[in-house]
Amino acid sequence: MAGGRRFLIDGSMARSGGGFTYLVNVVPRLAARAPDDRFRLYVRSPRLAESVPYARNLEVVKLPEVGLAARLRFTYFEAQRVAADWDADVYYSAGEYAPLRAHCPRIAAFRNPNVFTPVRQGWSFRQRLRLDVLHLLARASAASCQRILFVSEDSARWIGDRIGLPESRRAVVHHGIDAEAWRGDAGAPPLDRPYVLSVSSVYRYKNFVRLIEAWAALAKRRPSTPDLVIVGDDQDPAYSARMREARERCGALRERIHLFGEVRYRDVKRWYRGASLFVFPSYLETFGHPLLEAMASDVPLVAADIPVFREIAGDAALYADPYRPEALAGAMEEALYRQGAREALRKRGAERIRRFGWDRSAAELLALFEAVRAEDRQPAPQPVRARAPRSLGWLPPGAPGPLAGRGPAQSHRSVR
Repeated sequence: MAGGRRFLIDGSMARSGGGFTYLVNVVPRLAARAPDDRFRLYVRSPRLAESVPYARNLEVVKLPEVGLAARLRFTYFEAQRVAADWDADVYYSAGEYAPLRAHCPRIAAFRNPNVFTPVRQGWSFRQRLRLDVLHLLARASAASCQRILFVSEDSARWIGDRIGLPESRRAVVHHGIDAEAWRGDAGAPPLDRPYVLSVSSVYRYKNFVRLIEAWAALAKRRPSTPDLVIVGDDQDPAYSARMREARERCGALRERIHLFGEVRYRDVKRWYRGASLFVFPSYLETFGHPLLEAMASDVPLVAADIPVFREIAGDAALYADPYRPEALAGAMEEALYRQGAREALRKRGAERIRRFGWDRSAAELLALFEAVRAEDRQPAPQPVRARAPRSLGWLPPGAPGPLAGRGPAQSHRSVR
């Protein structure tokens, strides 16, 4: 396949969670929408490499698993050579980091809220220092990229404003979901009794300790409350320890609180299938993909009352203050026990989910690729110099000076 455009997608920073879900779903659809173009995806996670479906015009390059410093070294020093050797038309980083120089236009996706938020989360000194360095690197990427992609209007606003990014260089492409696939046969639920479900990688901002406290308060006054199930890979061991401590403090109720850890992506649907209610208590997100998974699975929603969740779920969720366990308990109680509440939430979720699809996300992302490519291929306008009257040797008032009309700097890539 010699012809067509070439799009290099750097997924080397993605390991699990939202980044994994995003790449597994959007990259194959990009390839399907542009069969005459070529796509090359760089990843480090073996599980991610194995999960991306085959496509004739998609090449998945597996890089060795290394630490953060080596991953950043690839992005900032090696990726520009890789892109040039392959003669890429566009370089797209699925994370916050992109080469500061390259022969082709660059786009970076800003998805990790921890890198940008001023919210204090009790991180260790080492982690705070790490995040400060990543913040500076992300700012450098933002300054060098032609566009920064955000996955919600909310994150485009607050992150873009925080780093001083001009609105003309912000682009928003929502995540999607294959709703029909999620409604398909997923097999039997893993538990044989009702449960309240929450799914996400474990980080402290996911707010699971308060969820455990909220569930316990509800279960004490409503003994028929379904069990609590939390599913997600552990990315924050210190916070995971606090979750286990919170579970132990629940006394006899602790046997009804299930912390299952990581499950395979293709098995996640089974957990939604058996859920009576889905709760997403996170207080810091740029999107919140589990909201889509729950709506697609016809599971009623309770969510933290933060702007991005209202942007995504609209009226298909009950909202609660994520910092108050009693508020979360009240919202869960209303969803589970108020007559008609669950059915109303399911109906609204089925309507809301129609706004989100991976095919739509891929189409908008492909259009963004072409937009930056077209801008890059436009020749810069030639400078226009004003001439002073020969007889007088001076410029009349209001006349343009010798630098007037100078266009933007010459494109970093020659027109082929």
